Amino acid sequence: MPLDVRLPKRPKDFKINENGNGNGNGRLIKRVTFFGDSAIPEGDPIYESVYEAAKLLAQNDYIIVNGGGPGLMKAATDGAESVNGKTSAVFWEPKLASFFEGKNISNVTDESTSFSNYMMRTLGLIEQGDAYIVCKGGTGTISEFGMVWALAKLYYGSHKPVILYGDFWDDLIIAFQKTMYIDEVELSVLYNARTPEEILSLLKIHELKLKNVKSRVSGDEAGFVLSTEAKITSESYDKYARHYHADRAGKLVAQDQLDEFISLVNPPAKVLDVGLCTGQDASYLSNHYSVTAIEPSAKFCEIAKFECSNVNIVQGDIVNYELEPNTYKGIWARDSIHHISEKNLDKVFQKLSNALVDNGILYIIVREGSGEFVEEEEKNYTTKDQPLKRFYHLFTAEELVQRAEKAGLVLEKIDHTKRSHKWLVGIFRKKA
Repeated sequence: MPLDVRLPKRPKDFKINENGNGNGNGRLIKRVTFFGDSAIPEGDPIYESVYEAAKLLAQNDYIIVNGGGPGLMKAATDGAESVNGKTSAVFWEPKLASFFEGKNISNVTDESTSFSNYMMRTLGLIEQGDAYIVCKGGTGTISEFGMVWALAKLYYGSHKPVILYGDFWDDLIIAFQKTMYIDEVELSVLYNARTPEEILSLLKIHELKLKNVKSRVSGDEAGFVLSTEAKITSESYDKYARHYHADRAGKLVAQDQLDEFISLVNPPAKVLDVGLCTGQDASYLSNHYSVTAIEPSAKFCEIAKFECSNVNIVQGDIVNYELEPNTYKGIWARDSIHHISEKNLDKVFQKLSNALVDNGILYIIVREGSGEFVEEEEKNYTTKDQPLKRFYHLFTAEELVQRAEKAGLVLEKIDHTKRSHKWLVGIFRKKA
């Protein structure tokens, strides 16, 4: 029987909130990679269709990723840029590939990465995207399609959606079914869209399907699945927020480090607390500074607004929340950065560095070790069936320093401490 990959029906309870996310909770799909032909010119119906698709996604706050070339890659960039959307290019700049179209200087994106190795460039496109739109193309597009299709099957259940864009795909998929060994899982991971609006709906539908995913994430494979680390951690904190707060009420577990931070960041000053929790650290800092704090857990934010009313509290995920550049004299990040997956860490470090003024201080405390995992911990307020779940990316001192220096920060001090676990304390200064 031929594959029917047409737009599936929306679930009955599907609603779109003000942020464009299905049913409201934090979005997992943020960056969408477009694959397509480099030779399709502006004015061609396919070019215009990709332009409109990227434009619509950008209007709904998706970041548009492509290979930085001409044709449909440029159509994706231009569509997003037409509405001031965010764009990213992953270039391939070979020395010997004479039949490659090359980097298109008119495909100007907000950020870009370049590789001289074709396979590494393809992996870069795959890792950057949380979803894939596969358009009409040649052998390059076929190779990209084959790789994301295989990965979607291998990581089924936490896979990134593969959306085939256009009305020509049915014949190709039927041919695959007739001549190759294609199983039901391989068919089920594919969507087909024929309009920009269908792409947008499919992204939101896939988001809904992922809400109960409980996958483990490991370093080398993190780029191939939709990471649920922020969701796992914040949902667990939301569930036990008041118990967690009661367990820590009045305790400053890092008072020595807070006092050291205060000695380094002379008041008056604006400072940022990344990972507010229930507000103990922010409240202490607010005696000296004008404090802004960011926290993904809605329940923690509710508690902290009561406990420290003089702190500007932002509910959000530091991975996605845009910080004002050159704003903070100091950034305090205790027990928060290790809840971010490897694929987002460089971006977060750069974001923190950009938010600091010249000579500003980043004070960071993270769990020491190696690897990524979801930790399930039983507390006196949890049940055996519903432990406290938190995602962790453990740091070595070398990795912490490397990521900070890559973002333009200079090492001032590294300490190793131990409480229930081993911890790293890193103090970095932004270059003037």
